[in-house]
Amino acid sequence: MNQNTTIINQGKTALAILARIHPHGAYRIIRDPEGVISIWSIEGTARMTFRVSFADRGHLSNRIEDMSADFLRALVEYVKKITVRAG
Repeated sequence: MNQNTTIINQGKTALAILARIHPHGAYRIIRDPEGVISIWSIEGTARMTFRVSFADRGHLSNRIEDMSADFLRALVEYVKKITVRAG
């Protein structure tokens, strides 16, 4: 497994954790210019099944595979932090 595949799989695992925490609603996961991840709930989607889209320095996508390795690493770290706080 190459390094790209590994970080994509880690990102997918992080998304699965987020889906367990937030089983309903649509969210945009954003990485700001400083590299900080934030998750924004999209208004009016509370009854939808879990969905995400991604934004990183002007690049928007609905596919995690399209995101940079830096974005994915930041996402994985973000999920680790929120699960430690919740646990």
